[in-house]
Amino acid sequence: MAAISLSAWAQNTSATNPPRFEDYPVTEIFKGKPVAPILATAEQRMYRTRIREGVSMGIGVERDGKQDQPGPNFAGHYIIITFGCGSPCILMAMVDAVSGKVYNSPMAQGLQMSWLDGGPWLPKVEFRQNSKLMIMEPCPNLARGPIYTHYFVWENDRWNLVRRIPLQSEPHRP
Repeated sequence: MAAISLSAWAQNTSATNPPRFEDYPVTEIFKGKPVAPILATAEQRMYRTRIREGVSMGIGVERDGKQDQPGPNFAGHYIIITFGCGSPCILMAMVDAVSGKVYNSPMAQGLQMSWLDGGPWLPKVEFRQNSKLMIMEPCPNLARGPIYTHYFVWENDRWNLVRRIPLQSEPHRP
């Protein structure tokens, strides 16, 4: 009986206490000139201009609520670049400013994110320059089936899902 009560308590607290950006801090922020991106896949090469302009000029890079900000905007030394690919479509590339390696977002097939968790619209994505946490959720008005807020942490060159919380009428933000 105690195990069931503890399990129910853990589920309730996970919804009321979701992961926070400050739970996954980074200690150093890269300040140098980013390395040119290494475009390893056909899809990355197809969007080479967008990715290169994001790294070199900050086009499609958001930081502190401002658009087109050059330099790293995620987890200390990564550059998250978003750009459209038609309506309703958005792509995201993540470039390591130190190595130039290009990565996909946690819930994308390739670089495309528009069909996140079954929702045919643009997802909400939140991240910070000083944190390894990324929060993603689909557009609740257009998603089919149950929808969730997903909490991912970038560690050891891969995405780890740390929590998935059902999206209520109003999402809870840290």
